[in-house]
Parts: sequence; C-alpha cells; structure tokens
Amino acid sequence: MSSQFSIDNSGIGGTPFLTFTVDTTADKDFTQSDLDDNLTACVISDDNEVGMGADGGKLFGKVVWVSQELQSGTTIPALCAVQARGVARFKYVAQAPVVNQMVEIDGAGKVKQASADADIAAGGHLMRGQVIAVDSGAGTCDVWLG
Repeated sequence: MSSQFSIDNSGIGGTPFLTFTVDTTADKDFTQSDLDDNLTACVISDDNEVGMGADGGKLFGKVVWVSQELQSGTTIPALCAVQARGVARFKYVAQAPVVNQMVEIDGAGKVKQASADADIAAGGHLMRGQVIAVDSGAGTCDVWLG
C-alpha cells in the first residue's frame, strides 16, 4: 500500500531540552562545526556536563545547540542544550545498527550497534537508545531515547 505521506519521527517528544556545560577534554567537546556535521551523540562526562565520551560509552542524548559564549581561555562553548528523550536522529559508524536493538556511542559524535555484554552494571542496563529506523543511504538512524 503506497501513501502520499512519509514517516519522520525525528525530534518527536524531545522537549524540554536540558542545559549542560561542555566537556573541555581534547577532542571530546562539542562545537558548532560538530553540530553542523551532525556529530551530536553525547555522554554524561561530569556533574551537569556532556562530552563525546569514549568508544562504547553509554548514549545519553543529542546535543542540539551550543552557546556562542566560550569557556574562559578556550574555544569551547560554555553551554549546550541536550535532547535526552523522544526520538533523535544520529549518524552511525561502521555497520548499520539493527532495528529494535540498542546503540552506544563511538566517541566521536556518532552511534553504533551496541556490543554484546553478559555483565549488567549495578546501575542498570549498559546501553540506552533503541533503534526504530535506519536510513542506510543517509547513514543515519532514529533512536528512541525514552
């Protein structure tokens, strides 16, 4: 059955956005150019702070905005806004994530299929973000953040 409508859930249920500071660790911060390149997958890196984290880290959300104000003595934005719920669209790396499976971050602003792990941490499930759609042509996937 064909339809004149296409499904696009990106951003649905994503508000309100949360405010965080940006991690100042080399190559783990977010800049406007990262956002322009759709490198937006983030982890919690410290108290009220997000960054790109390390390969295999737990996805927290999607950075949607960075401030023009910079952290003192750096070129790193002072603040950012993060979508931490709803449906977010991310670029993915390597093999495409699988629908109905979980993702983790790659440490450079993208997501990837979550690796298998028999150990579940005391804090709960190791991964966050269930894949609801994959666009292999665009290299993106839509992820339900919760």
